[in-house]
Amino acid sequence: MLEKSVSVESFLSALSEEDKRQLFNDLLAVAEVYQQNKNRSFYALRKVRIQRHPVECRKRTLQYRNQHNDELVINQTHEQHLFKNCYHFKVYFNFEERDFHFVEELLDTLRQEHTQHYHHPLYA
Repeated sequence: MLEKSVSVESFLSALSEEDKRQLFNDLLAVAEVYQQNKNRSFYALRKVRIQRHPVECRKRTLQYRNQHNDELVINQTHEQHLFKNCYHFKVYFNFEERDFHFVEELLDTLRQEHTQHYHHPLYA
Protein backbone atom coordinates (compact mmCIF):
# COMPACT_ATOMS: atom_id res chain seq x y z
CA MET A 1 0.00 0.00 0.00
CA LEU A 2 2.82 2.40 0.87
CA GLU A 3 4.56 1.56 -2.41
CA LYS A 4 1.42 2.49 -4.35
CA SER A 5 1.05 5.86 -2.65
CA VAL A 6 4.74 6.64 -3.21
CA SER A 7 4.44 5.74 -6.90
CA VAL A 8 1.25 7.84 -7.18
CA GLU A 9 2.93 10.83 -5.55
CA SER A 10 6.08 10.55 -7.65
CA PHE A 11 4.08 10.11 -10.86
CA LEU A 12 1.88 13.13 -10.19
CA SER A 13 4.71 15.36 -9.00
CA ALA A 14 6.48 15.01 -12.35
CA LEU A 15 3.38 15.80 -14.44
CA SER A 16 2.74 19.27 -15.79
CA GLU A 17 -0.31 21.19 -14.56
CA GLU A 18 -2.04 20.79 -17.93
CA ASP A 19 -1.46 17.03 -17.90
CA LYS A 20 -2.74 16.81 -14.31
CA ARG A 21 -5.91 18.65 -15.29
CA GLN A 22 -6.42 16.38 -18.31
CA LEU A 23 -5.68 13.26 -16.25
CA PHE A 24 -8.15 14.38 -13.58
CA ASN A 25 -10.93 14.83 -16.15
CA ASP A 26 -10.16 11.50 -17.84
CA LEU A 27 -10.05 9.64 -14.52
CA LEU A 28 -13.41 11.10 -13.51
CA ALA A 29 -14.93 9.73 -16.72
CA VAL A 30 -13.21 6.34 -16.36
CA ALA A 31 -14.28 5.99 -12.71
CA GLU A 32 -17.88 6.82 -13.59
CA VAL A 33 -18.03 4.15 -16.30
CA TYR A 34 -16.21 1.65 -14.07
CA GLN A 35 -18.57 2.16 -11.13
CA GLN A 36 -21.63 1.71 -13.34
CA ASN A 37 -20.34 -1.41 -15.09
CA LYS A 38 -17.95 -3.24 -12.75
CA ASN A 39 -18.52 -6.97 -12.37
CA ARG A 40 -21.50 -6.75 -14.65
CA SER A 41 -22.44 -7.77 -18.10
CA PHE A 42 -25.91 -7.01 -19.29
CA TYR A 43 -28.25 -7.89 -22.06
CA ALA A 44 -29.78 -5.23 -24.27
CA LEU A 45 -32.85 -5.81 -26.36
CA ARG A 46 -32.31 -4.40 -29.79
CA LYS A 47 -33.49 -5.22 -33.26
CA VAL A 48 -32.17 -8.51 -34.46
CA ARG A 49 -30.76 -8.26 -37.93
CA ILE A 50 -28.30 -10.30 -39.83
CA GLN A 51 -24.87 -8.96 -39.07
CA ARG A 52 -21.63 -9.63 -40.82
CA HIS A 53 -19.70 -8.84 -37.65
CA PRO A 54 -21.49 -10.41 -34.69
CA VAL A 55 -19.17 -8.72 -32.18
CA GLU A 56 -18.63 -4.98 -32.01
CA CYS A 57 -15.66 -3.86 -29.97
CA ARG A 58 -14.91 -0.27 -28.98
CA LYS A 59 -11.62 0.53 -27.31
CA ARG A 60 -10.36 3.62 -25.57
CA THR A 61 -6.79 3.98 -24.42
CA LEU A 62 -5.55 6.72 -22.12
CA GLN A 63 -1.81 7.12 -21.97
CA TYR A 64 0.14 9.52 -19.76
CA ARG A 65 3.90 9.89 -19.41
CA ASN A 66 5.60 12.22 -16.95
CA GLN A 67 9.03 13.88 -17.02
CA HIS A 68 10.67 10.83 -15.38
CA ASN A 69 9.30 8.55 -18.15
CA ASP A 70 6.83 6.83 -15.81
CA GLU A 71 3.91 5.70 -17.91
CA LEU A 72 0.26 5.18 -17.03
CA VAL A 73 -1.94 3.33 -19.54
CA ILE A 74 -5.65 2.67 -19.04
CA ASN A 75 -7.46 0.46 -21.56
CA GLN A 76 -11.25 0.47 -21.68
CA THR A 77 -12.96 -2.11 -23.87
CA HIS A 78 -16.68 -2.34 -24.59
CA GLU A 79 -17.70 -5.53 -26.36
CA GLN A 80 -21.16 -5.67 -27.80
CA HIS A 81 -22.35 -9.10 -28.89
CA LEU A 82 -25.77 -9.77 -30.38
CA PHE A 83 -27.56 -9.03 -27.09
CA LYS A 84 -24.82 -8.99 -24.47
CA ASN A 85 -22.59 -6.04 -23.48
CA CYS A 86 -19.31 -6.45 -21.55
CA TYR A 87 -16.86 -3.88 -20.20
CA HIS A 88 -13.20 -4.53 -19.42
CA PHE A 89 -10.69 -2.23 -17.73
CA LYS A 90 -6.94 -2.78 -17.58
CA VAL A 91 -4.53 -0.45 -15.83
CA TYR A 92 -0.77 -0.53 -16.42
CA PHE A 93 1.82 1.54 -14.60
CA ASN A 94 5.35 1.20 -15.98
CA PHE A 95 4.31 -1.97 -17.86
CA GLU A 96 3.07 -3.58 -14.64
CA GLU A 97 -0.62 -4.43 -14.45
CA ARG A 98 -2.41 -2.80 -11.51
CA ASP A 99 -5.92 -3.09 -10.19
CA PHE A 100 -8.48 -0.32 -10.33
CA HIS A 101 -7.61 0.81 -6.79
CA PHE A 102 -4.54 2.44 -8.30
CA VAL A 103 -6.80 4.64 -10.46
CA GLU A 104 -8.95 5.46 -7.42
CA GLU A 105 -5.85 6.44 -5.47
CA LEU A 106 -4.70 8.69 -8.32
CA LEU A 107 -8.13 10.26 -8.46
CA ASP A 108 -8.25 10.83 -4.68
CA THR A 109 -4.81 12.47 -4.72
CA LEU A 110 -5.79 14.71 -7.63
CA ARG A 111 -9.04 15.64 -5.84
CA GLN A 112 -7.10 16.65 -2.74
CA GLU A 113 -4.73 18.77 -4.81
CA HIS A 114 -7.68 20.30 -6.65
CA THR A 115 -9.52 21.25 -3.45
CA GLN A 116 -6.37 22.59 -1.79
CA HIS A 117 -5.51 24.64 -4.85
CA TYR A 118 -8.91 26.29 -5.22
CA HIS A 119 -9.97 26.65 -1.59
CA HIS A 120 -7.05 28.57 -0.14
CA PRO A 121 -8.22 31.79 1.47
CA LEU A 122 -6.89 34.88 -0.22
CA TYR A 123 -5.23 37.45 2.00
CA ALA A 124 -4.74 41.07 1.09
